[in-house]
Amino acid sequence: MREEELHYTAENKEAKLVGRVPCVVQLPFQDYLDEHISDRKEYNIALAEFGLSWVDDIFRECDPDVFMGTGIEGLVHHPAIKEKRYRTSGKTLLGNADFSSFSDPREMFDIYSCIPLVMVVDTAQSKGRNEPETFSELLSSAFENSIAFPDDGHMFDGIILTYVHQVAGDDGIRRLRKNIRAIVHPSQMIKPGGIEGEKPYIYLMPWIFGEIKARQKGMKLIWFSDGAPILPLVVTSKPNPEAERIMAILCQPEAGRIFREKGFFPSNITGVKNALPGSLRFVGWDYIYDPALPEIIRRCKKIMTENE
Repeated sequence: MREEELHYTAENKEAKLVGRVPCVVQLPFQDYLDEHISDRKEYNIALAEFGLSWVDDIFRECDPDVFMGTGIEGLVHHPAIKEKRYRTSGKTLLGNADFSSFSDPREMFDIYSCIPLVMVVDTAQSKGRNEPETFSELLSSAFENSIAFPDDGHMFDGIILTYVHQVAGDDGIRRLRKNIRAIVHPSQMIKPGGIEGEKPYIYLMPWIFGEIKARQKGMKLIWFSDGAPILPLVVTSKPNPEAERIMAILCQPEAGRIFREKGFFPSNITGVKNALPGSLRFVGWDYIYDPALPEIIRRCKKIMTENE
């Protein structure tokens, strides 16, 4: 029955709220909306999408008052965002201190939540090497052929590789590729023996998977000392009463706790206690709004998958 209900919301073309969220919070988030929005036809909730074409597909069929999704690289460059006058909701609803430095200067998007990346090291595989602390240390030659990199079908299409590109350019992506031992889905990483052959020393994965992996013998979770890189989930809304009503529902602390507690996705909602082990790191709006971003992502993906 639950699958039918999810299918129903995703098929709704007249929804006032369109959202694309990570799978682990999709059901509890939908349950929350059921409690606070009387008519299910008002919202369209489906799984997170990345890249560029997914936004085209949605705007071809829908004209929502509120739009939320994880594929920021597709949203920021889509002409419909400006044409339909989407904008931020202000800091009253979304003003969590953990996100205080991430405000969009163009006032088009709010970061609603995010997927932080962490490291888990297998202490048995250290071979005398120090544990990495910063994101840039993943490029060190000391970790050649030692990293398990997450690929869940869309990670390469998102902005995660731009964190490396921002500090080290194309050469940094090449160095990272040289250091990668395996590219696998995070669900495979958390299985003992899930990676064939020599075990990686470092597992790079979303926080929720890192917490699971760190429970295994000899595994240690490391939060980047210079901030955990995030895949942002953003929200934007039209300047009308319907959008304000929906945003008020989306930005209740109860909704934020669903993302934080069910998915280890920190919330930007005011009043939510994220209890983070360290700070978050965002690649920055200047980088996101750069017209070259789609080409940068394409080139990074090509380097990673074809080993230029």
